Amino acid sequence: MGNAKNDRLLEIFVSTRTVKALDKAVGKSKDYKDTLKKQDIAFDRLEQAGLSEEQKTIVDRAISAANDCGAAAYRLGLQDGIRLASEIKEFE
Repeated sequence: MGNAKNDRLLEIFVSTRTVKALDKAVGKSKDYKDTLKKQDIAFDRLEQAGLSEEQKTIVDRAISAANDCGAAAYRLGLQDGIRLASEIKEFE
């Protein structure tokens, strides 16, 4: 990887996997549906907590940072998988 063309292709692939493939998988995954229910409950409780706007902003930034970390980890894993597949192909 490492060049602009490969980075752009990776972004397209990640976008496809995290939107289209995820939508398809969500319909089939009980674990994912259960996790979404837990998330909805947690957000409902957060809304009912009576936080100030400043506190809501802090929580929002923390949740966004955690989501960004997960997305970055996914991209790194995907890059590793692509690199591994490429290296394996060289040995064939």
